[in-house]
Formats: sequence, C-alpha cells, structure tokens
Amino acid sequence: MFGNKQKGLDERQGKSGSVSGSPVFGLEADMYPRDTTGRNRRIFYENIFYEIFMRIDKKQAWGKFFSRRPVFPAMLCAACFFISCGTTRNAAFIPFDEAVARYEYLAAADELETAADSEDAEELYRAGKDEVLRYLDTGILYHIAGEAQKSIERLSKAEYLIEDNYTKSISDTALSFLINDYSLVYCGEAYEDVYLNIFQALDYLRLNSFDDAYVEIQRAGEKLNFLEDKYGRLTDSINEAGGDIQKGEIEFHNSALARYVSVLLYRTDGRQDSAALDMEQLRRAFTDQPDVYDFDPPEDLDAILAPSRQARLNVIAFAGLGPEKRDSALHIIVRDGVIALTQEEEDEAGNMTMKDLPPVSLSVPIPFSGMRFNVPMPSMRPRGSRITGIRVLVDGQPAGGLSLLEKLDKVAMETFKLNESIIRTRTVIRAVLTGGVAATAKYLSEEMLNATPSSKGELTAVMLLVSVSLYAGGAALDAVTNIKEEADLRLARYFPGKAYVGEFLVEPGGHEVAIEFLGAEDEVLYTEKIPRRSYDSGKLNLLTAYDLE
Repeated sequence: MFGNKQKGLDERQGKSGSVSGSPVFGLEADMYPRDTTGRNRRIFYENIFYEIFMRIDKKQAWGKFFSRRPVFPAMLCAACFFISCGTTRNAAFIPFDEAVARYEYLAAADELETAADSEDAEELYRAGKDEVLRYLDTGILYHIAGEAQKSIERLSKAEYLIEDNYTKSISDTALSFLINDYSLVYCGEAYEDVYLNIFQALDYLRLNSFDDAYVEIQRAGEKLNFLEDKYGRLTDSINEAGGDIQKGEIEFHNSALARYVSVLLYRTDGRQDSAALDMEQLRRAFTDQPDVYDFDPPEDLDAILAPSRQARLNVIAFAGLGPEKRDSALHIIVRDGVIALTQEEEDEAGNMTMKDLPPVSLSVPIPFSGMRFNVPMPSMRPRGSRITGIRVLVDGQPAGGLSLLEKLDKVAMETFKLNESIIRTRTVIRAVLTGGVAATAKYLSEEMLNATPSSKGELTAVMLLVSVSLYAGGAALDAVTNIKEEADLRLARYFPGKAYVGEFLVEPGGHEVAIEFLGAEDEVLYTEKIPRRSYDSGKLNLLTAYDLE
C-alpha cells in the first residue's frame, strides 16, 4: 500500500532527470531528497518512516511485523496517543503522607496496602506497571514501623520485580522509542535496588537472623560492583536499536552504610580481621567518593574495633525523606542533521538554570531540519529535612550525638546519572519521530483538502487514516511545537534521606534509651523512646530510629 521504494525513486528520477539532496544519517542522498514537493514529497515521507522503523528494530522479531508497511501509520498513531499519558498522582497519596508526618507508620503501611488492593488502586499503582513502587513503599513503611517480616516479604517482591522488569526492558527497547516512559513498566532506580537490601539486613537483625543479614549486605555490595555494567547492557540495547549513548559512569561503588552494618556483624561474630577490612573500606568510601561523601566521616570509628568489657549500644537513625523527581524542560533543536540539546531545571535554591548538553547522534534518519521541541524530562532533587542533629539519652542522661554517615538522597542523584542519559535519548527519539509524524500529518491533511477528485486516489486509505486521526487529535501542529509528553516522575516515596550512626558504652543490664531529633535551634522536634531492655556485652545491641520530616 505504501508502494515500492525503488519504484518511487524511479518515478522521481524519471520526472526530474536527477535527484538532489543531502545525506540523512548515512542514507543515500538520492533516496531522500530534501527539496521534494507534491507527490514526490509524499513518497519521501513514506520511505523515511519505513526506514526509521526498520532501523529501530530490524534485529528483533517484531521488526518483521513492522516490515508490513501498512502497519506503520497505525503504530505512529498509537505512539502519539500514548505520548500524552500523564503522571499526576500525588494527590492520591496525601492521606498516607499525612499519617507518616504523624509518625503513624504502621497505620500508613496497613492503609496503603488495603488501598492498593481496592477498586481505586489504579490511582496509586497501576496494575502491571507500578508493582515495584507498591512493594517498595509498603515495605519501607513496614520496616520503619518495626514489622520486620512484613517488610522482608514486600522488599523481596520488589527486588524480584526490579530484576524481572529490567530483563524485559532489554527486550522491549524499541517499544520505548514509541511510547512515553510513564507507559512502560517501572524497573526501579539504582539506589532503590541497592538500599532495599540494606533495609532487609536490618530487618533480619531484628529477627536475630545473622546469616540472612550477611546475605543482604553482600547482595548490596554485588549490585554496586556491577551497577555500571547493568546499565551498560541497557545502553547497548538502546544503541543497537537506534541510539548513540555513551555508557554512563558514576562515583558510587562503595556504601559506607553497608560497610558499617557489615563491621558490626563481623565484630559480633568474632571475625575481627574481616571487621577491620570492612572498616578500611568504610573509610575509603569517603576518600574515594568525595562528590557523594562531601562531609567528614564519624570521628569515633576506631573505637568500634577497640576491645571493651562494657555493653556496646549502636544506634542508626534515619532523617528526612529521599529525593523526588521533578519536571525539567528539555529544549531540542534539529538543524542540518544535528540534534542540539539544552536542559532547563530547578536548582536546590528553587532557581531555574540552563545547561547545554552534548549533541545527540542517532543512527535513525532525521527527515526534517529546523524543528524545535520543548519536552519534559525528569530530574532528581533532594527534599531536605528539618533535622540538623540527633542525640542519644541513656536513662535520661545525655550519652552523646550521632554522626552523619550517608546521604541516601545524594547517592540517589549520583546513581540516577546512569539512567538519565538513557531517558534523554529515548525522549529525543520520540520527539523527533513524533514531530516528523505531526509535520507529515499536517502536510497530508492539507493535501487532502486541496486535492482534486482524481488525485485523491493516490492517497491510500491508510495514509488517510493517519492524516485524519492525527489531525483530529491535535497532533498535526507546526514543526515548531511542544511535544505532548509527560516526564516519568515515578519514585519510591518513603525511603529516608540521611543516615546517622553512633556507638555508646553502657554497663551491662537494663536501660531506657531515648533518641532525640533536633531542629535548627537544637530544639527537640521528635523523640523516639525505647522501652527498658537489657544490653549485654559481646552481643549486637542495635537500635534504629526514624523521623522522615
């Protein structure tokens, strides 16, 4: 129905004697002339979109599906339809956020779990797409509420789905060029995948299951070791399908928080050499990753390995919430076969800043020059915290303060770099393809309106479908346009933002402990009271506390 490409070329050459034009990303110059008019221009549009989709996924099975040319317009229509999906869903979480703000973590977890199973669950987590978020959110809330077994069950499900969804995303690369990222299944951010193991390790310690805690810490370390390779494989799949992305690099391969928990495990288990090795790695986390650990390490780390006959009281306290994703504007200019990018985003002070990004190179043809697009892109920003310090009281007397050990929100933003370039390239390809479709639909619509009865027969039924559907749907805009796309702002809501630690020596026996979260003026904003319990020497006496404000 689209006609034979060589036949179309012969017709153009027979009509003009020669064909002029410029190369379109490696395609023959005479196949896609830039100065086409009339029927030749339509042939040009048909061939260029055929070439685009054949190149995007010609190596995969459904490339054969695309090879049936009449299917292309319908797929392009679908692309434009799915691109308009929105991501506004924060209002649905307000009741649960309010419960968290009141420190009612168990109630928030139970109610969120119930709501996720209700008829209105789609407002929170879409079936088949957002299950990872559901299990991350409820798992972390159950962890904070002290429900270790429930937390483990949900975080384990989240971990399985993250790996499964990642595997599927490799095979569905070409699909991600056609539809909005928000319409794809959520694979989890890198920091979510790493920290869920650390929180599970803490859950297992609450259940006195040291072996399982070891396993979770080791899994977190393994994921960090292969983080760049994991996203590198996803980058390779994007490049094979039409992109040209440089593999991302990050400055985070070693978690001080994971090392701290590991040191406590080894020390309690009597494995001093292993504890000393992990302590050295903890210190190296600060020296080797200064962009992530832009603060001094705790001063009393040496005391952790020093022998003592007293009971050791270890406290890990988490303050604030993890980062959030916000909209930022990606400005795209297509000129002379080059895609120039500028990103406008909000800084930590709330000011809009502009930054130039490296030009994007695509191995698919770019049929139009002079197009401009403004499309939304997700950017990650910290949410901050009102907490400026944390201190510990034992039997009502000050025992000392906790030291900042890890900025989970900083880690999240650093590891997001691995995914950001992938998201950007997919967004650019969709914008260019959609802009080309819009310009084509506009041209075809105008041609249909102005065509004579005899020449209308040259427009196939499928091309008429493309023209009418896109034009009626508002997609046939000028080449200078804003693409109807929403940034994918999905992210787990209840991960803490920062981790503080401290160790205190107490006489073996029963003690009451209070953990005070302090504000800017050292006022007590919240107190986590630990009922009287026994603290024994030679054992792991680990307490955790949380204030997500």
